[in-house]
Parts: sequence; C-alpha cells; structure tokens
Amino acid sequence: MRPTDARVVDATVGFRHVPFSTPLVLSSGPIDGLTEATVTVTVETGERQATGSGSVLLSHPWAYGSAAGRTAEDRDTAMRQGVAALARDAVGATGDPLTIGVGLLDALPGLPVPRLAAEVCLGPVDAAVHDAWARAAGRPAHALYTDPFVPDLAAFLGPDFTGRYPADFLATDVPDRLPVQWIVGPDDPLDGLAGARWLKVKLRAVDPIADAARVAAVAAAAGRGRRLALDPNEGYGTAEAVGELLAALPSEVAVDYVEQPLPRSLPWDPPGVRIPVLLDEGLPDPRRLDEVTGWDGVVVKTCRGQTATLLTYCWARRRGRYVVQQDLTHVGASLEHAAAFARRTIRAVPAFECNSLRFAPAGNAELTRRRPELLTVVDGWIDVSSCGKDGIR
Repeated sequence: MRPTDARVVDATVGFRHVPFSTPLVLSSGPIDGLTEATVTVTVETGERQATGSGSVLLSHPWAYGSAAGRTAEDRDTAMRQGVAALARDAVGATGDPLTIGVGLLDALPGLPVPRLAAEVCLGPVDAAVHDAWARAAGRPAHALYTDPFVPDLAAFLGPDFTGRYPADFLATDVPDRLPVQWIVGPDDPLDGLAGARWLKVKLRAVDPIADAARVAAVAAAAGRGRRLALDPNEGYGTAEAVGELLAALPSEVAVDYVEQPLPRSLPWDPPGVRIPVLLDEGLPDPRRLDEVTGWDGVVVKTCRGQTATLLTYCWARRRGRYVVQQDLTHVGASLEHAAAFARRTIRAVPAFECNSLRFAPAGNAELTRRRPELLTVVDGWIDVSSCGKDGIR
C-alpha cells in the first residue's frame, strides 16, 4: 500500500458538441466539429476525498482512420459509449493511477471500436483518475511520479527500467513559454506564413512529387528560420513513396521529422531515409513498445490517456528515441493538460501544437476567461507558466 493510493468511488460522464470555425483537413477527410467528452472522477484516500476531471475531443476521423463500415454519427456514438463503459470500469479500482491506468488498458480490447479509438475513449477517464489522485494528495501530479507514490517503471516496461521512475525522465529546467506549431493544410493559402517559425504541413499523400512541391512552396512562403514537420496521416501506401517524397524536396528545404506516413497496420522499413520517421497512430500498448522496429521515434498525445502517454514518453527517452508531442485539437481542460505535460517533458522539438486556437476557438470560451495567457500568442509563443500546478493541469 502506497501513501497516496486511492480508490475510485464515483465517475460521471458528460458530452458537448464543439464546432470548428474552419475545417481541419486530414488525409481521411475534413473535420468540421467533434464531441467533447468530459469525465469527473471522485477518489478516496484514507479519510480524504477529492474530485478530478479529464476531457478530450472524440476525433473519430483520426481514431478510425481508413476503417470502413460506419457513418460518422455511428462512430461518434460508439466512442461516447466507450467512454461511458470505461468510466464504469474505473469505479472500484484501487491503487496508484499508473496501475489503475494499465488495468484500464487491459479493458480496451473489449470495446467494439478500433484500438486507437478505444485509447481516445480511455483518455478522459485515465486523465481524471490521475487528476483526482494528485488533488487528493495535495500536490501536482508530476511531483508524485516517483517513489514511494508509484511503482518503478519495471512494473510496466520491463526489468531494465528497475529503479527508474517517470520523474527521472521529466524536465528539471521548466519553461514558462512554449513556441506554437501551426498546421498548414493541403488547401490553405500561403500568403500569411511569412515569419512563421514552426509549421506542420499536412499532405494529401496521393502523389509524392506534388506533395514535395507543396512543402517547398510552404517553406518559401514562410521564409528563413522556419522549421517544418510533415504529416501524411497514414496516407502513403509504401515506404518507397515516402522515400520518393523526401528525395524530391529541394536541398534547401529542411524537415525535422515525418509523422506516421503509412497506415497504422503496416510496419516501417526505412528506404534509406535520413529524416526521423515517427510512430503515431500505430503506437501499440506501451508495454509492447520494445516490439516496435524500424521507427525512429514516437509522437505522444495526451488524448490517449496520461498513463499510456507518460509510459510511452519514458520508454522513448530511455531508449534514446526521437520524441515530439502533438495535439488532437485540444480545447479547454484538455488543452491545459497537454500544455502542462509539454512543460514538464523533454522533446526533440519544443514546439507545442495548439490547433484549437485556429480551428475550434468556441471550445475555449471558458478557458479564455480563466487563463487568457494560454490562448494568447505573442511573437509565436504562449505563456504556460500557470500550468502543471494543480492535479494534471
């Protein structure tokens, strides 16, 4: 029994629709609005009781990918039901939040949705457990990811993590500001990019040569000093097509990394690519990460749950892999959660993707009143100095 172990005594679920002010275009199609799921969890630790919350947008176009056979409405309904089922499963669970979270990961195969969709369903439940646990202890979550509050990482990631705790991999030099990474969609005009530094270029992933020309045009419009990442969103069919894309880029166009260019079900056999190619949609259960080969690193996203995200991050840091953090168009509390996580982690690229500033400002109305600095971009940066002080936020 650990001094902060908690028992989940209640969990409630709520939903709201968040409209997008402009469509976010993925290779699977545009997104013009999503359901936000919010889970509130109550825990008991001895004689203390505390409440925590977690939220996420149920991005079924991203989570389902190319999976066929269901309408958008059916997918949204299935994911809502998945959140509710996992919230029920959490009630009665006892221990530290990593142990509880791993137990909930074991429940995911029972949901009638693709694996990634199930992880997104778990995201708000798992986040709420971590948040309530930390609030019951009266300390921010990041300060508790060490002995004696959680097991060492060997319990989840294998014997060579013996004696290592998540806190061992967190940043000691914590920034007060983060640079914002902006998305450039396939159809976005380029006349407003001058001076933008951190850009993620969404690709159609149909014609590698056409995609390379688009990337070159983005680079030219942004000008000197820009940093580019490429995101085909699983759109290419072969590693050779990815190699063709990168070979067609002009020598003066530098790219930091490429996110998940192939469908999540396919392995990555790099065709002599020198740019890091990162696993995103295809990430497995964090306990199986040592089975992953070929990929240079990982994309971590808090929408998949604090437990899986933290374990994946620690694994990648220990294994010397390339790590970046990305967004799922977080709004409100989930944006606070993502910012707090980014502030405390060490990543190969420091930029913080913050898509809701452009695509879903309506989802941030309450946060704008409470933490306006988190949503105000000044010279390409946002102020995150208030994040990570209470629970997971």
